[in-house]
Amino acid sequence: MVWGCSGEPSAEWVPPAVDVAGFGTRARVIIGERLGAVKSRPEDATTLGLAAMALHAYGIREPAMRLYRRASDIGSSDFRWHYLRGLLAADLGMPAEAVEAVRAAAMLAAEELFVKMRLAAVLLDADRSLEALDLYDQIRPPQRDTMAVHFGRGICLARLERPAEALAELERAASYAGDYRPLYYQLALALRRVGRDEESSRFLALYERMAPDPRPPFRDPLLGELEELREGSYLHHLNRGMRQESAGRIEEAEREFLRALEAGPAQIHARVNLIGVYGKMGRYADAAAIYRQALELNGESEEAHYNYGVILSRRGENREAETAYRKALAVNPYSADARVNLGDTLERQGRPESAAEEFRRVLEVQSGHRLANFRLGMLLHRQGVKAEALGHLRRTVNIRDRETPQFLVVLARAERDMDMGADAVRHAAEARRLARQYDRPEILALLDREFPLQ
Repeated sequence: MVWGCSGEPSAEWVPPAVDVAGFGTRARVIIGERLGAVKSRPEDATTLGLAAMALHAYGIREPAMRLYRRASDIGSSDFRWHYLRGLLAADLGMPAEAVEAVRAAAMLAAEELFVKMRLAAVLLDADRSLEALDLYDQIRPPQRDTMAVHFGRGICLARLERPAEALAELERAASYAGDYRPLYYQLALALRRVGRDEESSRFLALYERMAPDPRPPFRDPLLGELEELREGSYLHHLNRGMRQESAGRIEEAEREFLRALEAGPAQIHARVNLIGVYGKMGRYADAAAIYRQALELNGESEEAHYNYGVILSRRGENREAETAYRKALAVNPYSADARVNLGDTLERQGRPESAAEEFRRVLEVQSGHRLANFRLGMLLHRQGVKAEALGHLRRTVNIRDRETPQFLVVLARAERDMDMGADAVRHAAEARRLARQYDRPEILALLDREFPLQ
């Protein structure tokens, strides 16, 4: 079957003809409907763009590019068509057009973080490393995208022949990364450049054992929309499962991850996520079974070890959790979450000095790591090292978010304990203000008991 223009085409432009006979039913329907709409409305940018997305999703790239170009010309004020044109141009090996298109998108959608992240990435791909580095320096991402910024900065610095700085950035990226395969390769190269050959070889061997990673390094909703068009694919169900889990819809997340396993039985990430889902559901035997399956696919999956360690910690199985976290750290010694959790398990086993050492190792790479500062501050305060403890606790309240009120309460308690009454009152008042702002009634009740208004 060939979809295309068979009626009265525009005198200036003819829609692409696309053979979809070899595609599945869903692809034939989507592409047919959207190209049919283009035939009827060849001057409508949204119609053109949606048709381009359908072609792009199924790898029909040259016709998709024709449609994106026309959509971004006609609908020049819609950042989506510039952005997606740039995304496809990068895939097609056209770096100059990729930069031009994503830059246009960034000018139209200055508030969209993922567009800035993509612009930095295409600048890097175009060997414009200094421009990319400048842009990465301007980006202030949420926690979920922090790894991508450090990763990008590390590559920029490596290309600019600044190896020590590059390694420091890649080490910071690794502390957030999980099983992100491209990072291990870049980290191996960076370690080799500074003469740490043994560590480099270990990360390179790990990289070579890992399967190609289907996940982007940062959240990209338009890439997600492309994936939605490929219903039934592994990534489609994996991404849907992650969104459901983030929204707290655990049963729906489980269903999507199981569908992902059906679509990609040799892939590991759906299993890694299922470990966490089963832990939240209290289905520990199922979590253990999926953990074993994940290790059969990749015995050095940091995220599998980490997620299983979290389950063991929740069950109070601290020695077993310690083993799981140490396995995660054997894969990636920079993993901040695994090291903080290891410290917690050591402290619960009555080994405070060993716990403090783990917290300090996190802070050597990420001096502002919130939980590491909090755990170390609390531990030191209990040990009577109160001045140092206070310094760490104060670093937990530099960010203002939903979690800040509880950190402020702990800080106020520590200050009150050190006869710093004025500071304690000030931080309790700030905790009360933020608890109201973020609708934290349990924090307000706690403050009313411990720091009642005069």
